[in-house]
Amino acid sequence: TAGMGTHDDVDARKLGELVHLEMNPGDLSIHHPNLVHCSDANTSSRRRCSLSIRYVSTDTYCFDDDQPLLLLRGEAVPGINWYRSWPKYRPGYDMAFEGSGQWNEKRYKDVKDEEYFARTDFKQMETEIRAELDVMMLELKDKQ
Repeated sequence: TAGMGTHDDVDARKLGELVHLEMNPGDLSIHHPNLVHCSDANTSSRRRCSLSIRYVSTDTYCFDDDQPLLLLRGEAVPGINWYRSWPKYRPGYDMAFEGSGQWNEKRYKDVKDEEYFARTDFKQMETEIRAELDVMMLELKDKQ
């Protein structure tokens, strides 16, 4: 399968300096979303994952109601969007981090989410998440 990208090297050279960045498995690239970037095809048997994070003000309406939004700063504007609860820290299951002892008291909570975060059947939750990912991967594969 082809790599990801919308420009080839010739187009990229017209925009400015072309920089090759070789990464190892598990590496992370953080860059501005308007940066022209691409990659060669993934020839491994493992999936390639990306995460896109966008900061918007609380008075910006997100048209996709299924798109999860997290309130990171400020106050939610009533009637604009639904902000998901921040994930709960689960000692002994999640990797500890600086401030993890106070995380659960300080995290943003929405009552519509808290039933999910009250669950302690972690193995079942992992099974459900993996099943959802499997379906998503099959859907993506069918689109190729």
